[in-house]
Amino acid sequence: MSKRTMAEQVADLLRQRILLGVLPAGTPIRQEHLATELGISRIPLREALKQLEAEGFVTIASHKGATVAPLSVAEIEELFQLRLHLETWILSLALPRLTEGDFATLDQLIAEQRAPDSLPRWGELNWRFHEVMYRPADRPLTLKMLKRIHDNIDRYLRLEVSLSAGRARAFREHEDLLAHCRKGDVAEALDLLERHIQQTADSLIDHLRARETLTTAD
Repeated sequence: MSKRTMAEQVADLLRQRILLGVLPAGTPIRQEHLATELGISRIPLREALKQLEAEGFVTIASHKGATVAPLSVAEIEELFQLRLHLETWILSLALPRLTEGDFATLDQLIAEQRAPDSLPRWGELNWRFHEVMYRPADRPLTLKMLKRIHDNIDRYLRLEVSLSAGRARAFREHEDLLAHCRKGDVAEALDLLERHIQQTADSLIDHLRARETLTTAD
């Protein structure tokens, strides 16, 4: 196994622990302990942490080491603005090319999201839904950029769908979006997608600000 491959595997492991809440925001990542746990040297671990820093999952400070990055209102605003611009554009290209096979896959993904045990896989299923919808646009570089953005918002989305109202709204909007795409109604689909992304961002920002207010009051 090459050091690069090992670093990627360690990055995947740490990313999942962050997304699942095993490593909450603000948690120090103790490199010596982690290296012992995984049976690896510090070199691939440092490479993995640099990768996660570039993705926005951790922060690294001189003489302090790595810490799980905090949940940030500013980050939500920027990431969701990127989604708004990129996803409405790519859907406008993809929608006329969607096939019955694509629609069947999208139906299946919505059904999987509705399963009672879907929360741990919510980010993956949400990305797959959007990826299948956008792939016919044949813009692989844009899809790669969007995958990185979705990876970064995954833990925010888990916070949103952990609230029953947020999860119910996500189901309803995915179903409505799919219905407009089936009808070939580009204008309505783009309008709904824009509202879907913006309302998710607004809900998350409101929730984080309310939580910050409670923390300050304590």
